[in-house]
Amino acid sequence: MDPLEARNLIPLTDHYIHMNHAGVSPMSERGRAAIEQVVEASLHDPYRDHWAQDEADRVRDLVAQLINGAPDFVALTRSTAHGISLLAQGLEWKAGDNVVGAEGEYPANVYPWMALAVRGVEFRQARAVDGRITVESVLSLVDARTRVVAVSHVEFWNGFRLDIEAIGSECRRRGIIFAVDVMQSAGALRVDVGRMPIDFCAAGAGKWLMGPPGIGFCYVVPALLERLRPVVVGTCSVVGYDKYFEYDLTFAPTARRFEESVVSLFDTAAFGASLGLLLEVGPDVIESRVLDLSARLATGLAGAGYELVEPSPRARSESSGIVSFRKPGGGAKEVLRDLSAAHVIARTHRDFVRLSPHFYNTEEEVDRVIDVLAARSVAR
Repeated sequence: MDPLEARNLIPLTDHYIHMNHAGVSPMSERGRAAIEQVVEASLHDPYRDHWAQDEADRVRDLVAQLINGAPDFVALTRSTAHGISLLAQGLEWKAGDNVVGAEGEYPANVYPWMALAVRGVEFRQARAVDGRITVESVLSLVDARTRVVAVSHVEFWNGFRLDIEAIGSECRRRGIIFAVDVMQSAGALRVDVGRMPIDFCAAGAGKWLMGPPGIGFCYVVPALLERLRPVVVGTCSVVGYDKYFEYDLTFAPTARRFEESVVSLFDTAAFGASLGLLLEVGPDVIESRVLDLSARLATGLAGAGYELVEPSPRARSESSGIVSFRKPGGGAKEVLRDLSAAHVIARTHRDFVRLSPHFYNTEEEVDRVIDVLAARSVAR
């Protein structure tokens, strides 16, 4: 499917320039149709006992296609934090162990590790160097007691993309679990767990994946799966999930052991619709467009006198769909107000504004945003 053909399935584009995909995405007509189908079936179809499980199976398969993994090692979750917590709480820890992360991470990849302090686990955070989380800054904190390195593929605040291959390869060499928050990359950039040295990754559906908030996924490599103890256990965690009177606590041999009950059918249906749309457009096509649009945006903002909140220069391999900026001497809220008046959807963090176009945005929309901001710069 052509990106602009997909754009026609997103009603919000009729009235707004949506550039807040790092925050939340609009729903497509396919998502609405999927939810309406569930509603209709709930009203009129009494024979749907296994529908939720069948739909969950379908969505796991779609996630696996998107990230080039195997469906058996995908679990559906409520959010990124839910997925990361399954790893943090599912491992066996000893007092004195440590986890290495990074400063500036979204809290979903911070609090699950901080919560391990009660078990004597230290959480260390690498500092950004000129806006970059470097391989060296992360690995300098790793020692013999490091059990997990947990970073984001893309930093949510300035859009910097980490060198996942270099960090992950070194973790593999040292026998350290490498966990990656892919919330700001999955759906926008190529996440290939078949190629990347990632042991665990997690994301929610509500941003670049263009699904509803409240559902997500995690992926676990086979070697790690058996080392994780399910921390929430229910009917769906075990092999005989449909044998209600034969109690046997034998966990499922797949990542479904982490799904203690059925996942919301409404959320699953909408998530499946969004994944199907992304796969039809194609992950490689999407990444190319996202990087092209964000580069055009960054160039235009710099030309209009705005300061980019990112490493400079930033190589394409370090880039993402996120472009954060500030006006020297100006306020972020005032900039956001002007964008909102022009029907541009953006987001502020601290003293800067964050824009995040997706594949269906157009070059004309990017130019319109730059024109609005350039006019503001001149006026003030």
